[in-house]
Amino acid sequence: MNGDIVFYIHGSTIEYGGTLFDAGELTTDILNLGPREYTPLYDQLQHIQSLAKQYESTQDRGIWWELNGCLMELRSQLSKYRVFQILLQDDQQLFQEAQQYTQQFSFLPEEEIDCPMTTPEQWEAAAAQEEENQTIPPQLLIYPGSRREKWLYYRKRIDRYQRYLEEVAAFNPTVHNFINFVLSKLEHNSSENYAAALYQFYNDERLVEKLIVNPMGLEHSFYQKYDHCVVSYVPRELPDGKFAICQEHTTDSLQMLLKADYMTALNAGYNIRRCIVCKKYFLVRSGAHVLYCEGRCPLDERFTCRQYGSYEIQKELARDVPKIKTKITAFNRIRKDYQRGIITEEEMRRLKDAVRDRLFDALSSSDISNEDFERSISSQHLYPICRVARQTRPRGRPRKVKDGDDA
Repeated sequence: MNGDIVFYIHGSTIEYGGTLFDAGELTTDILNLGPREYTPLYDQLQHIQSLAKQYESTQDRGIWWELNGCLMELRSQLSKYRVFQILLQDDQQLFQEAQQYTQQFSFLPEEEIDCPMTTPEQWEAAAAQEEENQTIPPQLLIYPGSRREKWLYYRKRIDRYQRYLEEVAAFNPTVHNFINFVLSKLEHNSSENYAAALYQFYNDERLVEKLIVNPMGLEHSFYQKYDHCVVSYVPRELPDGKFAICQEHTTDSLQMLLKADYMTALNAGYNIRRCIVCKKYFLVRSGAHVLYCEGRCPLDERFTCRQYGSYEIQKELARDVPKIKTKITAFNRIRKDYQRGIITEEEMRRLKDAVRDRLFDALSSSDISNEDFERSISSQHLYPICRVARQTRPRGRPRKVKDGDDA
């Protein structure tokens, strides 16, 4: 509860909260907390801060109870993201005890409700006397001590939520800009190229001014190039049972945790891309220029985003590339033969593979015209090469046997 964030880095993995993640997983998840999701969370936090000031001026336990309910809801919303699931996991007990504490303690003696305290010393003395008369243990709210001390302990937790959200407000849009305006322009993806791109991003004054986001008016909103943390090398048993010498990082900055996760991913040659279909960020563990994630497509739940994107691109290409259109026509013809039951599923697969191979050759060579390609994948030419024979199915009534046919 002192605000320390402790995590371990080994190779291309990061251990946080007893869970081992591939580098970049935590960053990818939190990057999907976009402006649409962030705004109501921050507005709710401002409402909580307003309630906190009201409580400090009135000492009304009902306000603390209402505030605690709002903070419980905010924690629930933030816990949709992996880093907050771990970071805020201890708060559930705190909030439950705060709810019990504010429900069962009457902060002011009833005879003094109409005569509010004028000084903190008077208020503190009355609260201490009341707690002595209560049968409920005063150490509720986890933290032992007077009600004022409990509130100050609780207040620090509210301020920590404020800092976490403001750090996300600086980190997320800055990394969005780095991915969308710098990394996506690279011709070749590699850890060295990622490092060179980050060096330019940090040191080119024009990029710093345009792409590093530091919102005005937020106390903890600065995107820092350098972060304070304590680093040690420790031998450690990892959650998967293996042993390794890990870098132990201790910090109070959520931004530091996310940067360590992201930079470790870049060093490992991993990349984070934004799916052009669902617009969500996803982790790529190779140097491929991937455009689509493997998540369920929001436009058509029958497909993943990758399947849907490939299908739509083929339709677009077919308008301008005759060979693509010829390939689609051949696929439809083969599929109909399978649906009629005159070829097997295995034969359909062999035929489609053969069409793909010939399409690759046709697109790679300008000497192969569309007419030549169409002829090479026609049924008369392709089926014998793939050793596929249509199984004719008898149609209509059986032929009537005439006298003398048995002779």
